[in-house]
Amino acid sequence: MSQKKTYESISGGIFLIGLGILFLTDLGFWPWILVVIGLSGLPASLAQNRGWYGWQGFLWMLGLAILFASGFFWPGILILIGLSMLVGAVTRGHESSPFSFGDDEGYGVMGIEADEFDSDEADLDSPFEDEEEKSE
Repeated sequence: MSQKKTYESISGGIFLIGLGILFLTDLGFWPWILVVIGLSGLPASLAQNRGWYGWQGFLWMLGLAILFASGFFWPGILILIGLSMLVGAVTRGHESSPFSFGDDEGYGVMGIEADEFDSDEADLDSPFEDEEEKSE
């Protein structure tokens, strides 16, 4: 079995187990289904070396579930955004971080690798320049 199919199977298994736990307990379906969705997305993101995005998605789903369950959505969302920013700032770029998995090394603007970008060849003209010439 390929690695992609293995991680898809793991994600599906986590989702079904989580769904079963929700039906068996008195927690209720909403909002805890958000936690199940966040957990089931982790294996795929880790398999694609996008660990930070998987953990960040899980953090958000867990935080939103807690906020909906507690009823403190408005002040709580500010706390969740702040926690997300702090965790990202502290852990994302560090090589030893369980959140990084090397997902942002060597990348510059908009996913273009830094070594592929040569400033001598860069076209710094306006993207609207061709449209301006056509209109004249």
